Amino acid sequence: MENDHMTEMKPTLWQRLLKMVRKYFWGYLFILPSMLIILFFKLIPLVIGFIISFTNWNLLSSPEFIGLTNYVRLFADPTTQKVFGNTFYYAALSVPLNLVISLGLAIALNQKIKGLAFFRTAYYVPVVAASVAVSAIWVWLLSDFGMINTFLTNIGLESINFLHDTKYALTSIAIVDVWKNLGFNVVIFLAALQDVPSELRDAAEVDGANEGSIFKNITLPLISPAIFFTAVMGIIGSLQTFDLVYNMSMKHEGGPARATSTVGFYIWQNAFKYSKMGYAAALSFALMAILLVLTIIQWKMRSRWVYGEE
Repeated sequence: MENDHMTEMKPTLWQRLLKMVRKYFWGYLFILPSMLIILFFKLIPLVIGFIISFTNWNLLSSPEFIGLTNYVRLFADPTTQKVFGNTFYYAALSVPLNLVISLGLAIALNQKIKGLAFFRTAYYVPVVAASVAVSAIWVWLLSDFGMINTFLTNIGLESINFLHDTKYALTSIAIVDVWKNLGFNVVIFLAALQDVPSELRDAAEVDGANEGSIFKNITLPLISPAIFFTAVMGIIGSLQTFDLVYNMSMKHEGGPARATSTVGFYIWQNAFKYSKMGYAAALSFALMAILLVLTIIQWKMRSRWVYGEE
């Protein structure tokens, strides 16, 4: 009888669900708009894009299902191999350069100097500046008769064809990318540096530690979470780069000789110029898979060098 009574008192699944809805109703109601935005503008397009990657579709006719053909083509297409190589080079150059320079600037801006507010604002302005405007300025600066080549010729050096020479074009755009996005990392690092307890630094100075030792053993470990965050975001952003490449490459074609074509740019070309929407979708998901793997690797390795993640 006692067991029967306990069975009758046990709430059903519907009752437990109803109780949970009542408990969290207002919370779910407030996040509903955001969840709907994610659903309709993120998840559903993601699923549709994945389906399109298995088709041959030129936007004018009905999609034709072709299975894994687009993904097989990724490994056989020499242009795809070249643009992936360009993209990895772009990331390998721009991300470390951005991290090192922005950390150095953040350390400088963390000092008590005059006009500090002006310098902090000046370094962040390029981040919010329109990419088209930034590209136009740098295309002029790097042109044959621009300010940089004028300076080089005035000091007796030969001018450099920055954007039309395969040896310099992609490197030049990567450096512009570093300049434009420097301010974002500077703000992150500056906030991290200001969060380092001054008591630890004072104690190290009392023990006779020099500036290099203090930075290596105290400052760097404490700001390592900020370095980890900026590194992850930097890699994701650099591998997805498009706007600077489009605006600064030769005739907006990713030239010269595909030297500045990146994966993001090649996706755009296949989708909206060559009308190969299925192949563009396959490229997008290949890039997403690479980003996912790289992010997981960084996440797994964070415990080896990020403070507080042991």
